[in-house]
Amino acid sequence: MHKTIVHKQDIDMRSHIDQSLLKAMATPAPFRLLLQTAIEWLWIIALIIAAVWCSNIAVSLVCMLLIATRQHALLALMHEYSHYQLSRKHAWLNDLIGDIFTALPFFITVHGFRRNHMLHHRHGATDQDHNWLASLKKDRYQFPKTRKQIFIEILKHCLGRYTMDDLKGYTVDAGMSVNLPRAVRINATIFTIIIAAAIIYFKLWLIVLLYWVVPLATFLAAILYLRDMGEHFGMPAPGIYNARTVVAGWIERIFICPHGVNFHTEHHICPAVPFFRLKQLHDVLLKNSYYRDNAVITHGYLSGLIDEVSAVPGDAVFV
Repeated sequence: MHKTIVHKQDIDMRSHIDQSLLKAMATPAPFRLLLQTAIEWLWIIALIIAAVWCSNIAVSLVCMLLIATRQHALLALMHEYSHYQLSRKHAWLNDLIGDIFTALPFFITVHGFRRNHMLHHRHGATDQDHNWLASLKKDRYQFPKTRKQIFIEILKHCLGRYTMDDLKGYTVDAGMSVNLPRAVRINATIFTIIIAAAIIYFKLWLIVLLYWVVPLATFLAAILYLRDMGEHFGMPAPGIYNARTVVAGWIERIFICPHGVNFHTEHHICPAVPFFRLKQLHDVLLKNSYYRDNAVITHGYLSGLIDEVSAVPGDAVFV
């Protein structure tokens, strides 16, 4: 389907925020980031232990789903490392910690993600945003769709229908695992050898397959698809910085949008603000008339978002 691209020039919203407040909100909180990273891994380990101990199919499926939500949480934190939220002074340490605990377990690197992600920030949802263009070529990212079609696509992701295609898209096509600096390649190789040796020595192949690879290939794929829709696709209006903010309840924050990823417009306005302050930034921006009049603010992923992507005019993509 031919799409009419409607471009919109946004004002610099940062200039409309008290600068001392903005500076305070944009201050990194490295210990908070490290603590949250540790908490996510503790949840994953606890869920794996629970699944193995119970040895019950229903319990295992529930644990797989919950593990996928924590995998998504780790990827959200990897995004924080890509913005140097651990350390802006010691970039090598920031990336090393980010790689070991949030990127390499997903076959990507912080450096590779950042290289791709910065283009997205500078040219979001335009013909210079490679991720956006790649997604537009896929039928599953063409909107509007009926509600039935959308839920069928979510189910296909749950069944692993698009896993290999998406994995290749991130790792190779988007360059998150290729053409890396020598130091990053060395670190990735050492990490792979250590993890492989530990899996072989402790005979963890089945556990890793069932409780890391399977959640990643199924439930996580579906969560990422729903989150992707919420960020830039099926927009009912141009929005600010071509992005959408989704106001979500606590259940959706656990299962779909951990660590403030639902405040995507706010992140584009000020990428330096750490994840746990994006809600505060959102509340500050609501006091600005331009933001209130132009931001696309959707209520709920499985309610408001589904309504929007199933109703957006089929002959236009607002960017």
